[in-house]
Amino acid sequence: MFPGMFMRKPDKAAALKQLRTHAAMFGLWVAVIRVTPYILHILYDEKEELKLEL
Repeated sequence: MFPGMFMRKPDKAAALKQLRTHAAMFGLWVAVIRVTPYILHILYDEKEELKLEL
């Protein structure tokens, strides 16, 4: 019916290795997304501040 249903489970060591790899990639993407605004702010180099007066 579905070929993926009857596949063998990977051994525990391979599963942990893949989990560590995926967690590292996820962490790297989070770091890139978090740091990007700061880098763009430094590169843009505008000294004016936004002031809201009510």
